[in-house]
Amino acid sequence: MSEEAPAGKARVLVVDDSRVIRIAARKILKDEFDVLEAGDGEEAWETLNKEDDIALVISDLSMPYLDGMGLMKRIRESDSPRLANLPIIIVTGAEDDEEAKSAAFAAGASDFLSKPFDSVQLLAHTRSHVRLVKTETELEQTRTAIEAEPTIDALTGLSNQRAFTEQGRQCLSHALRHNDTLSVILIDVDDFDKAFIKYGRTAGEAILKIFSGIVKDNVRLEDSGGRVGLARFGLLLPSTPAEGARQTAVRICQQIGARAFKIGSDILKLTGSAAVITPEINSETRFEDLLAEGQKLLGRAAAAGGNRVVFGQAAPRPQPAPTEGPAETPPKPDLASAPGLARAGNTAALEPHLPALIAELMPLLELWNRQQGQTLDDALEALRRSLPAG
Repeated sequence: MSEEAPAGKARVLVVDDSRVIRIAARKILKDEFDVLEAGDGEEAWETLNKEDDIALVISDLSMPYLDGMGLMKRIRESDSPRLANLPIIIVTGAEDDEEAKSAAFAAGASDFLSKPFDSVQLLAHTRSHVRLVKTETELEQTRTAIEAEPTIDALTGLSNQRAFTEQGRQCLSHALRHNDTLSVILIDVDDFDKAFIKYGRTAGEAILKIFSGIVKDNVRLEDSGGRVGLARFGLLLPSTPAEGARQTAVRICQQIGARAFKIGSDILKLTGSAAVITPEINSETRFEDLLAEGQKLLGRAAAAGGNRVVFGQAAPRPQPAPTEGPAETPPKPDLASAPGLARAGNTAALEPHLPALIAELMPLLELWNRQQGQTLDDALEALRRSLPAG
């Protein structure tokens, strides 16, 4: 059975047939390292196969039974990657000539020290190699964890943040290749953190499961949904213009606001806010930038009290040029002329400029919404009722 190293100390194996040398090495290293000892190569090989957490071997060349060269050969030819890559410091004495040192280096020695030990050099070389082993181990563990990281959020069954981001990049690339639209929706459950703190993790997770079900119920087969924060959900809507994304966002937020939860003697109702981004896509568009824009929009929604849908600037998509006749550029409607064109049914003149007109109108709608304390749909309906007929 292998021994456990003292907490926080890396293990070092000192191999030398001289007990005096082993004791000297132990005295120098013991404050920082857990030092194991072996009197020859055979004993060292047995120890290496029994103890699987040795970070460094410090070995003499000249020893009985199995010398330093033989031990090093076994280590480097081992089927175990742990042993085959183990750093080895070879300790040379006056009897070891330059040819022996060159042979040791060719056989896989990582470093050399000379007898008698210089305490400063021994500590410095040992620290350096152990630190390198630790760094390489951490990098390998990180790489393995990344490769093995699941793509599904265990709580909600939706894509996790990493998978959602990768899906977003793929959707963006597809939209660019096919000159198509892509809408991105981010949805926050307003003040969920306060509810989580007050009612605890169990209640919070139960609420999120229900809200994630609402998200799933509102996406098509071609859409993707993910959990991208504590109480933040993301949706990818390929081939969906801004108005279609708006309707989806409003519907989800309304369904979130309609749910009530009985927790003990309390009745908890939460609301949702959504950011809708439908960008003009070009080769410079990055999905991470769309997420950053959505985060800013959600910040605006939270600052305004939540329970609302906010929109990013969506530039109009290019219109095809006529194939015959002279090209005519119709005048761009402004907010003053747009209502008259709409009442007259002149949608062709309005459609290319709708996103820009809506962007101009949004600050007024949001101001109205803040004053009325209603959802955006309610505010729009109230605004329609307040306008004169005709």
